[in-house]
Amino acid sequence: MWIPEIEKLPESEWLSLFRLLIPKECFGQFGIDEETFEDQEGRLRLRVLYRDQGRILNVRITNPSDPVDPIYSIFMQEYGEDGVEVLGLNINDPTSERYEVDVDQYGRIPADLVSERRNIPEEIRAMHAGLAPGQVRRGLRWTGSALKGIEEFLRAIGKRWIWCEALAYHNAIVYERHGFGYQFHTWEDEMRWIDAEFRPPHGVLYHKLDGSTPFRRPGMEQTVRGRSWAIHDGILGRKWLRPTMIKEVGVHAGVNTFPDGVY
Repeated sequence: MWIPEIEKLPESEWLSLFRLLIPKECFGQFGIDEETFEDQEGRLRLRVLYRDQGRILNVRITNPSDPVDPIYSIFMQEYGEDGVEVLGLNINDPTSERYEVDVDQYGRIPADLVSERRNIPEEIRAMHAGLAPGQVRRGLRWTGSALKGIEEFLRAIGKRWIWCEALAYHNAIVYERHGFGYQFHTWEDEMRWIDAEFRPPHGVLYHKLDGSTPFRRPGMEQTVRGRSWAIHDGILGRKWLRPTMIKEVGVHAGVNTFPDGVY
């Protein structure tokens, strides 16, 4: 079952499906009715959009005070007959400060993890505020809940596999910790190499944390975010590979390429 079949369902049934995709914390934290998706002021906060001629599904919970950054948004498309690919998962704390890392310093040209354009001053501010590369706002710690909801959604529509692309190092580690593995062993080997080379005293990447840029400070090897910023800054000497990751519904892959790493 995918968008054409979902659209044919009675409204109550497809709403029940999309409800699975919304983290449970969202309803209580923002005063949204779980049945109607309306907030305490009667505003409908659920948006369901179909893109690319109906192949891509976008489910979001809007932020009335900022139409640019929804509180929650997930993009998915069908992947083969038995899977769904998560194209994007964004969770934003609407009360937190926004960092303009997604545009250049003049506020015009888009900057992101894919285009490799950067807004260095805003990235430095975001990093010092505890954000990871690509984040425009602080998150809400809903990733685990969101991924559980995605699994429930897949069970309901008869799918077995979740696919996603890790746009940055920290994304890969977070997905690992929630049960994902790598499509190819070479990508897992690459992640283990990165871990080894960030280790003192002989790691190649460890020795490159020499303070030559704000993103390469000594000690950044100790955290997931620190490593991710250094990799985003080009410490590998090449592009981040953006590995494809995969999870079977109900199965934890048991991959852990940064065993003692704190986020």
